[in-house]
Amino acid sequence: MTVVDIRNIFSDRNIELVDVNDSCIYYAEEKNEEGHNNLFILEYNRATRRERLVTNYSLEDPTFVEHIFAFEKTIAVILENGTNSMWLIEIDKQSGTELSRRKVVCTGSFSECMALDSEHILIYMAPDEANAQMFKKYREVTGSECFCYLYNLKTNKKFFVKNSLIAKIGCNGIKPLDVHGEKYLILLDPFADESIKEHYYKEQRWINADIRDNIWLCNLSELENELENGCTEITKKCIASADIKALVRYIGTDNEKVYFRAKEFRTGIEKLCSYDAFTNSLDVEATLTDPEDNRTVYLIEEKPTKVFCVTRGSTKIYVRGILNSTANLSYDNSLGEFMTCIENRFVVTQRSIYSEESKNIFTYYYIYDSQLDKSESYECKCHVYGDTLVLY
Repeated sequence: MTVVDIRNIFSDRNIELVDVNDSCIYYAEEKNEEGHNNLFILEYNRATRRERLVTNYSLEDPTFVEHIFAFEKTIAVILENGTNSMWLIEIDKQSGTELSRRKVVCTGSFSECMALDSEHILIYMAPDEANAQMFKKYREVTGSECFCYLYNLKTNKKFFVKNSLIAKIGCNGIKPLDVHGEKYLILLDPFADESIKEHYYKEQRWINADIRDNIWLCNLSELENELENGCTEITKKCIASADIKALVRYIGTDNEKVYFRAKEFRTGIEKLCSYDAFTNSLDVEATLTDPEDNRTVYLIEEKPTKVFCVTRGSTKIYVRGILNSTANLSYDNSLGEFMTCIENRFVVTQRSIYSEESKNIFTYYYIYDSQLDKSESYECKCHVYGDTLVLY
């Protein structure tokens, strides 16, 4: 495990991590200087341990919220305040040069956005009173409460998304996947919450509709081309599906694999499965048994995917790796709640303490070395990137 401690760089600054890779860490800081709000984008070089200013902006509107996406050579910044317009800024990652700055106006009120790649951004707009009828018609056709646009940074064109699946699932339903350099998107299309679907299963004799969960896979560049051409249907492959008798739920990715849970309602058996997007193989990785009591839970780390069985004892917490982990260890429960385990040895935990004196909640992170039976605590934030733990 590699620990990158950049708290001495940040001191008490309010930092948002943007990108963590093997050579550098990029982060954003918004602060008020002499009555003016400023946004700074900075780089920390892991080899030299030095901080470098990439660029900075003066935020004339104090209500602006920034959404920042990092890519291999560029950084995209979206500034919005919940209205129908936003600023889209493209920055060269190395020089800090502004490559483009455009004001984009859409119908409705800004809801959410996500960058599909360095050139394309999905924008979702929530209904507003002035366009209520337009949103009603869109909802009748697509099932989506929000308008969806695809914006092309290179051509400065926005495209109204006519595909109902992309419009409906929103940013949380879209997950990226890189398979040996080929970019894909995982599209999550569950019927409803798990409890609701199980209720439908119990009442299925009264139901004729196709109650189904689907997980789709599509090629990113192909999807972008289809959306720009106004296609109502997109090219996609169903990699997991469950009718009213069962459910499937995405849990994460690991290189070219997509992981999901599959549960049959009749037996209660739940399995962890994987789909390999390179070989097209579908495998059962593990079977989950119902915990005997409420002291045991399964915890999932999304990317790279790991699954742990965590049991709280009277004095210790026991951790056992179920998927992509062979961890089998325990630690004193005074260290707090389990977060993850790195290299089957180092446990990362979190503990929050409320101070009656200051009326504040202080959060501590612990790194416990199960081989040396030693722990260290940090009052800060932390981020796990593979086998690297970033303290900030």
